[in-house]
Amino acid sequence: METTNLLNVASVAGKATVGATAINEAAIKVQKARSEGPLSYRILSFLGGLAMIVSNGISILDRFFSFNVAGALIAIYGVCFGVIITIIEGGWACPTRLQNGIRHYAKFLEFTWGRGMLYFFVGSLQASNWNILDWAVGGFMMFVGFTAVSVGAITAIKLRRLRLSISTEEEMKKQWQMADVDGNGSLDIKELSIFASNAGLNMTRNEIAAAFDAMDRNFDEKVRTFCVEYFMKFSVC
Repeated sequence: METTNLLNVASVAGKATVGATAINEAAIKVQKARSEGPLSYRILSFLGGLAMIVSNGISILDRFFSFNVAGALIAIYGVCFGVIITIIEGGWACPTRLQNGIRHYAKFLEFTWGRGMLYFFVGSLQASNWNILDWAVGGFMMFVGFTAVSVGAITAIKLRRLRLSISTEEEMKKQWQMADVDGNGSLDIKELSIFASNAGLNMTRNEIAAAFDAMDRNFDEKVRTFCVEYFMKFSVC
């Protein structure tokens, strides 16, 4: 019995070390993302997905060997959803092919409100487990989901205002050139913020992130002219 307890402790300690290493690597990526653009719900979503992977990964074996089959299945689902979330929101770290594949088969994930609904659902699923860690991670994901849905709705309204404030193609090209500081023909997230500001829109960091994500059709962290034209027509986030 003592040997078994020692093995369990060693196993948990090993998993905790792996989780700590993953969190440390994510923190480095987040720090890089903060220097390149705004800290937004997207980064919070990425960290929430990572927390789901770690917390559910630690719980799977424990619940399985304690014959809590339903809890083990929820934990497996939690890991799968966590992986999907980190792929979707970790654009600076995840291959474009994976992001394209997921969004191709789940079209609603192209939109901020769609991802928000997913995050709220998986958060409520994890919170259904009766322990403090799952409540904390699940509650956090529900908060991020609610924030994403709200931000998506508000950003869509402001993009419609952008469409109305720039009435001609010539005016749009002029505003585009003014915002394109490095002159490479595309806008990064900071330049998109300048573009919106020049158009008279007062957008928060989260709204800029949502608009940028909606317009970044190639998932290469750049917004091109045709993307702005598309979303000026449809204004969906």
